[in-house]
Amino acid sequence: MTIRNAVFNEFGSIDCEVEVRGVWRPFTASEDDSEAFGRQTYADALLASPDPYVAPEPEPEPTTAELLAAERAAMVVSRFQAKAALMQAGHLPAVEDVVAQADAITQLAWAEAVELRRNSPMIAGLAGAVGFSDTELDDLFRAAAQIEA
Repeated sequence: MTIRNAVFNEFGSIDCEVEVRGVWRPFTASEDDSEAFGRQTYADALLASPDPYVAPEPEPEPTTAELLAAERAAMVVSRFQAKAALMQAGHLPAVEDVVAQADAITQLAWAEAVELRRNSPMIAGLAGAVGFSDTELDDLFRAAAQIEA
């Protein structure tokens, strides 16, 4: 009998392939198999793969900082939603004053952008100039995302 690709699985048996009449077939061999063929395949496979099964390490849970970073990266609102949220919070005049004093690219983006991204350099610059904290900016984007036109 020919065996290949023998590896222990999490149940203590061995997953492998056995050649039957020139065709490779998947097979799980167990030490206590009710069939002699299964017990013999286990013994043969054990010689081919002496390393015991090692369970993969579980993925670590994301940290609060990682979750917040992912949320911020996904925050995208329309220009209308952003302006409406700023208006509702009473900040639209202050932001428009800052935009009026900003460089031409920022003014063009504020006037023409279809969407605004939380993590964009323009938003970071405007938020800093107006004096928004990261938490306030997050809250504005969350509020904006709830506004439907």
